[in-house]
Amino acid sequence: MLNIMLIVASIGCSSLSQYWQKRAALLFAAQPNLSTLEKLLSKPLLLGIIFLGLGAIFWLGVLSQWDVSVAYPLLSSNFVIMLLISKFAFNETVTRRQWCGVGLIVLGVAFLGGVEQFL
Repeated sequence: MLNIMLIVASIGCSSLSQYWQKRAALLFAAQPNLSTLEKLLSKPLLLGIIFLGLGAIFWLGVLSQWDVSVAYPLLSSNFVIMLLISKFAFNETVTRRQWCGVGLIVLGVAFLGGVEQFL
């Protein structure tokens, strides 16, 4: 059970990091006159960095418990999460081609051993 919690925490933190990095990029684009210090101390950038660090720590826990040949493909489920976030949180257009690509990623994860881990 710890194994599952570690991979979920790692993927979740990684996704949250990317979400906040995008928020930081949007903030910087909307406010181009921010100083470097204001950018470095902005809430979105700080949260992006914090979640990136937490994700790395959880990832080390994953690697201590799982074979990298199983764990790393599961980490790619982050692509699925980010596609959903881009559509629903940022109102970006997601094409049929992108949905198909994510479907192939999910199949690839299953073939590389992700499903076997849970059976």
